[in-house]
Amino acid sequence: MTRDGAWMPVLAALALRLAAILLSDRVVADVLRYRRVAAHVLDVSWNPYLAPRLYPYPPAWVWVEAGCEWLARHSGLSFAVLVKLPVLGAEIAIVVLLARLGRDLGGAARWAPWIYALHPVAVLVSGFHGQFDSLALLTMLYAIHASARGAHDRAALSLAAGIAIKSFPILVVPAFVLRMTGTAARARFVGLATLPVALLLVPYLAHDAGAVSRELFGYGGVADFGWIGAWRGLQYISDGTVARGEARFHAPLVAIAKVLFLAAWAGIVAWMARRHLVVAVLAVLVAFVAVYGALSAQYLLWVIPLAVLRPDRWLTIYSVFATAALVGFYLFLAPGVLTPAGANEGAGVVWVAGTVLTVAASASWLVSIARNASQAGQGIDADPRRNTTV
Repeated sequence: MTRDGAWMPVLAALALRLAAILLSDRVVADVLRYRRVAAHVLDVSWNPYLAPRLYPYPPAWVWVEAGCEWLARHSGLSFAVLVKLPVLGAEIAIVVLLARLGRDLGGAARWAPWIYALHPVAVLVSGFHGQFDSLALLTMLYAIHASARGAHDRAALSLAAGIAIKSFPILVVPAFVLRMTGTAARARFVGLATLPVALLLVPYLAHDAGAVSRELFGYGGVADFGWIGAWRGLQYISDGTVARGEARFHAPLVAIAKVLFLAAWAGIVAWMARRHLVVAVLAVLVAFVAVYGALSAQYLLWVIPLAVLRPDRWLTIYSVFATAALVGFYLFLAPGVLTPAGANEGAGVVWVAGTVLTVAASASWLVSIARNASQAGQGIDADPRRNTTV
């Protein structure tokens, strides 16, 4: 793909996501939660963790929510559109960065910006749903790009920015650290990736540590997808009732899922220490989707930006099943996200089938990655340098 041609997927991504945002200009589902949090911050307390079960994220995103609500109140502009614009910006930046990473990797990776620009999971989660995982995924991609060039400080700070938005990038920090040599360099990387987030949390912890512990550290996910979500869906097929999805309603299963994932995570991080950084990070994220059972819709997006850099049949299989699961879920359990209509009972079967097949595909994909992972020292991760540049 030529440098001039690199703008074509950017324009395609912009058109698709902007259309999705405008077609879903409704304050429903998570967008409604964003607005409730914003109202709490603007009208009740600056601490979002005092609002029970509304804000399970690190503190950075709350100020986007509050800023968008303030602007909507004073301008008359749509909150649902405003709050999705930072996500749109992140999605476009991901496509631009994928074009650069694809050129570095060569081969099929050159198609990465096009695959991501047109990917239905990205459009559904970022455009229609309005979840903001794209911002954290962008920081992870940039960290890979920086680390490949020996700019380890920049990589660590990029991960810190991602962790401050959504906590899941902390899962891939060891994949970076274990590729470095020297205790001091590794400690520096961990410090730069985590201490800024800790400092951001200090005012909230000082104000009400119990609320932060309950709302942020105590969050266990929602079993809309994953193997617990699949079990929940099969129960619906069996008796026609839909159990609540929050982790507290599946506490024993969530506890098992945490143990299983932590064991899988430790093994994957150690085994992938000498493999290609893109593959190592992808393996961690695929393992989360496959093993941790209480997944929300947006978690299905995590693997896509990394997977498009090494497209294979498992990306295609996963994409088909995840798209079906998301469409079924939105129509059945999150009415208003895709269309203004109410819940579509028939879509429940699509959600359940898609969720079960997505779990199976994720597990098979993880096995495939483990068998075929490329060796370290190839592509964009060639010749990792010990010295840090900024």
